[in-house]
Amino acid sequence: MFAESPIKDVYRKLVWGPYRELLGRAPAGAELRFNRRLGAVVARLSKGKRAQLVVNLRRAFPSRDDLDDVAAEAFCTHFADQYISWSFARIARGEGGPYLRVEGLHHLDRALQGGRGAVLLHPHMGVPQLPLCVLGARNYRVNQVGGGGVEGPISEEGARVTQLRHRLEQDIPAKIWDGKGFIRPVLRALTRGELVLSAMDGTGGGKELGRRVVREVLGQRMRLPVGALWLALRGEAPILPMVTIKNPGPGPLYVTEIHEPMPLRRELPIDDALEHGADLSARWLDLWLREHPGDWHFWDEFEPGRFLEGDLP
Repeated sequence: MFAESPIKDVYRKLVWGPYRELLGRAPAGAELRFNRRLGAVVARLSKGKRAQLVVNLRRAFPSRDDLDDVAAEAFCTHFADQYISWSFARIARGEGGPYLRVEGLHHLDRALQGGRGAVLLHPHMGVPQLPLCVLGARNYRVNQVGGGGVEGPISEEGARVTQLRHRLEQDIPAKIWDGKGFIRPVLRALTRGELVLSAMDGTGGGKELGRRVVREVLGQRMRLPVGALWLALRGEAPILPMVTIKNPGPGPLYVTEIHEPMPLRRELPIDDALEHGADLSARWLDLWLREHPGDWHFWDEFEPGRFLEGDLP
């Protein structure tokens, strides 16, 4: 195992030990708020990382003067998501109400009336696994296409925590498919009327999987995956844009919005239909990132040589 910083391993032991046990006794949903506060503390201590996020944010928003606040909010978002696996068992038992409100379910239910399943196309915003778990707990048959994962060396304690997180993720009432594997089972799920969640922005932290096309997002040429679009076209299924953001009003801390199906050009050859679908996907991503920048997880990837075209200087 790689010898990471001893301080980081001490932090892992504290957070995944007594801190997690303490939050397990708190009311359902309270752990999200505590973990966001932990993120705010780490943001204040991580001046270098925060400065890097500001540099990348400035590519997207050159005229904004609140980018340090947006970067701090991104820390809070990351920490809410980083430890959401602690909550999956509670949500699966039917306690999802304090965590997430889902809006636009009528769009989804109407789309499913066609006899096929549906693809839910989403960015990594808010806590993206919350709708996966909540919809599964509400008896929707849900699948997720994952992949990539964080690459790089890790300590023995880091490996232990990773294994624990994977065990906790088994409480999600959904099937998780490896994006590096065969895609045929996912197509079969669509023919059975099931849901498939797939990302519109990438995986981050590791090797990106699948075909990408370049589109302008926030004034930058960004590489966008088209795997979800391909599934919808080949599976003859509707594809609905979906986003999860911090709730600006009362109620659960997060809200998921499901929108009407995207008007794919299914009569076109597959490559042309994918290009058109990528145009639609880019517009949704651009809109959501402009409206809710602090909810996105990948500002550290928003630079040339990673999510953007070109090489770092």
